[in-house]
Amino acid sequence: LQHHQVLDSSSHRVSLHNCGGQLSGEDTALILPFVLGAICAVGIGGNVLLLAVLTHNVKATGASDTAAMLVNLSATDLLLLALCAPARALTYRKRAWTLGPVACRMTEWLQHGCLAAKAFTLALLGRARHDLHSRVESDAHFKLKRTVMTAGAVWTTALAFPVADIVFSNLHVKGNVSLCVSELPPHSSEFVRVYGKVLPLAAYAVPVLLAGVCHVRAIFKSLPRAREASAARRGEIALSLLSVTAANALALLPEWGAWAWARHGAREGCGPPVALLVLAEVCMYLASALSPAILLSTLVPLRESLTSACVRVAGRRAVSNAKKHRGSSASEVRADAFDRTLPDLEHFWSGRQNPTVPDNTDPFPWERLEQGSVS
Repeated sequence: LQHHQVLDSSSHRVSLHNCGGQLSGEDTALILPFVLGAICAVGIGGNVLLLAVLTHNVKATGASDTAAMLVNLSATDLLLLALCAPARALTYRKRAWTLGPVACRMTEWLQHGCLAAKAFTLALLGRARHDLHSRVESDAHFKLKRTVMTAGAVWTTALAFPVADIVFSNLHVKGNVSLCVSELPPHSSEFVRVYGKVLPLAAYAVPVLLAGVCHVRAIFKSLPRAREASAARRGEIALSLLSVTAANALALLPEWGAWAWARHGAREGCGPPVALLVLAEVCMYLASALSPAILLSTLVPLRESLTSACVRVAGRRAVSNAKKHRGSSASEVRADAFDRTLPDLEHFWSGRQNPTVPDNTDPFPWERLEQGSVS
């Protein structure tokens, strides 16, 4: 495995977006695309299921800020798994960037924009749950216009932070292999140094820390009233959302750590190894695949909605199977009755097979009678 950064002839620092062109061996060209493909399949299915359960829950109980933020979180994971992960898997398989310069510039920007949107959504989700614990029930009303404006602000801010990825991204030809890289000119060293600190802090560290603090405070606020059913339920929801926040924070730490390492190590001429980059990408997409599983298994309203939906589906299948069984049973009864009538029919027809028919066409019947008497 080679290092993440290479030095081109123009003394520009080149940072690889994807290390597919730096890997050797047939195993990596098969195993890594298979792993990413499996993560994508499981993650896309889980997020679609989560969106379906959220939609059913909203229809049953009404919309809320928490449900809106969860929809935004799931949509972000779907974008990562459906658009960004396949590009990485293809690069690992081909060991080169084959999607063209436009995709090279847009993929890295979209990926970091989605990661920033996910962090902002987790922070807003924690703030919403904290405010819900601090307010009375009559004050906690859902407002669609406010929620749409909040989601728009989240995505606008998240996509604006990594705009520099579009500016610096370019195709870099190394021999016969095209690599999607981030070219950092020497005159931009000061900007890269500041940018390398601001983006991880603003798009990862601060939102995740804020979300964790809000969920912890919400849990502690629910402890004095743990005997109340509503307070206990809110505490369980806060604990579930804290688990999702912690899982995403741990899974995204290698990605943001490698990204900051690549920018700060430009002047020293060293960068993160390829093994760290592969681990960072696998953990990043794995977090998007595991979030629906954590939410559906630990979040009480979603678990109840999923359980009720599964019970209804099982009930419909049972009714359908019962109808089929009743139909087959009636057919078997009719077949048995038919089989019981067969012996009588056989007896009826057996006595009538090959009957002795008198020959009325013989012109001399008395000769046959005389031969019979003589014999």
